[in-house]
Amino acid sequence: MKINVVAIRIWLITFGITLFSFIATTLFYGVFYSQQIKENFMNDFEEIIINVERLAIADPHFLIENIEPINNLHTSIHFAVLTDRDDYASTDTWLYPFSEDVFDVMQNKPAIVENFEPRTTPFHLRSDEDDTLRYNIPFVFRVQPSENEEGDLLLYSYADLSFLIAIERRMAYVITALTVLHLLIAVYYYLYLKKNISEPINAMTNIAFDFARDDFSHQLPISGRDDLSELAMAMNKMGHSLETNRTVVKQEKELLSHIMDNIESGILYYDSDLTLLLSNPVGDLFLTQYQIERANFSEDKEFVNLGDELRKVIISKQIRDFTIEMEESYHDVTILPLVDDLTEDLRGVLVSTRDLTKEHRLDKMRVDFINNISHELRTPLVMVQGYSEAILDDVAESTEEKKEMATIIRDESQRMNRMVNEMLDLSRMEAGYIELQKTEVDLNSYLRGLLFRFNKMANESEVSLQLDTPKESVSLVMDKDKMDQVFVNLINNAIRHTSMTDKDERIVTLQLFNEVDLNEVVMIVKDTGTGIPEEDLPYIFDRFFKADKSRNNYSFNANGTGIGLSLVQNIVEAHEGYMEVESTLGQGASFIIHLPIDVQNDEEYE
Repeated sequence: MKINVVAIRIWLITFGITLFSFIATTLFYGVFYSQQIKENFMNDFEEIIINVERLAIADPHFLIENIEPINNLHTSIHFAVLTDRDDYASTDTWLYPFSEDVFDVMQNKPAIVENFEPRTTPFHLRSDEDDTLRYNIPFVFRVQPSENEEGDLLLYSYADLSFLIAIERRMAYVITALTVLHLLIAVYYYLYLKKNISEPINAMTNIAFDFARDDFSHQLPISGRDDLSELAMAMNKMGHSLETNRTVVKQEKELLSHIMDNIESGILYYDSDLTLLLSNPVGDLFLTQYQIERANFSEDKEFVNLGDELRKVIISKQIRDFTIEMEESYHDVTILPLVDDLTEDLRGVLVSTRDLTKEHRLDKMRVDFINNISHELRTPLVMVQGYSEAILDDVAESTEEKKEMATIIRDESQRMNRMVNEMLDLSRMEAGYIELQKTEVDLNSYLRGLLFRFNKMANESEVSLQLDTPKESVSLVMDKDKMDQVFVNLINNAIRHTSMTDKDERIVTLQLFNEVDLNEVVMIVKDTGTGIPEEDLPYIFDRFFKADKSRNNYSFNANGTGIGLSLVQNIVEAHEGYMEVESTLGQGASFIIHLPIDVQNDEEYE
């Protein structure tokens, strides 16, 4: 059983007050009131006895004649008259003796027995006035000598408070009964408090702990219209309100967590002591990159110190906006101080980061593309213009020279037309306007034809072309013209990159694999050329991307528009395939094309 302090306190206070009143009343009666009554009775008894003694002295004859009525004045006062002082032991010498019951009581008191013999002088004995005489029942014993015509006589007087002792004994029984009744009432009162106060408070306490644990499945029972019932009703309403608010807060928290996890901006929240309290995945990634970059950054170069910027914001309470440029990323950082509107105290600092690496890279690629395309177009235009003017000015003397100049003009025009068509094709594909004209193609023959087309270029570049195909024929439904663009770009790049090396074996291999279990065809263009830097691999299929010339000195970086591989990827994806690249710098590269087998179309062509 759980003990409720409130109920115990109420019970102890109430029981203590009642018990104090009861004990105080009992003590008052026993110590003061009872003693006062005894004193009053003893005084009254003694006064009556003295009056009777005065009567015996003044008129002994009247006393003798009226001794019996006088003896009946009070049931607790007894008188006896002795006429012969010499023989007090015989009842014949008593004019009016004590009753046997009274005489027996008197004989039990040694002080009376010692002073019972006849005497010539008065004797007074009062038990409550002598510390040596402490009896359970207080008494008064007096002997008064007197004379009459017939001779001497003695008046014996005795009074006790035995009737009060009987009353006190009955009062003790009553007090005991009242004490037992008081204890029973106290037990009942405690059970009442336990049921009506302790148990409801315990139930409310348990419900409050349930609310603290987000458990709102229990409700308090309501009976009556007292204060506790109204409190239980209020707690039930509070539980409904808390449950509703908890649901709303949970939804908002989940929404905030979802936003924090999926927002493109990085979020970092610091307190005023620069302790990180909250972050999202993008913010954690930024912080990790920043710490790695800062650890590897040389001290002689200028680098933004994020900790110093946070301290400046804490001191000034002003927003700061700056950029952090790392080796592989570029971030825009905003630091916002969170200030309490009322106290104007700084609660924390919110750091918002935006990864502008892609935008920064695209902007750089755009500038490079403009420069490259200007260079690529200017060269053939200059040649077209020069040779056309030469023809017009009759610089060429023979027909053969004129035909040679016209051929150069045609080749350069085709080169410009091819570049323009590539850019137009890429734009249409990215806009989703590509249309494939699929036919069934024998890939074994198709790949052999591709190598035959590049034999002249390979021989001039001193590069060996190899073909690796399965013995059985492999067919695939595809757009042959679009796939021509794919392999022309890949083989042309492979030959150029391989020709730039000083290796003895400069080989470009075209491989074909029929992966029936995977329901796909795999074609690989593999070379032993310069390879691709590892840091450039994630970006080689981005449009306008070209390897940074600062990383190597290969002259091929200055050629091309940077849209060839992007066009290749778009064509492969239009065939519902995908591209992979494997490369090691200085050892070569492999471009892997995965194309699914179109079962439905294959059946139509069978």
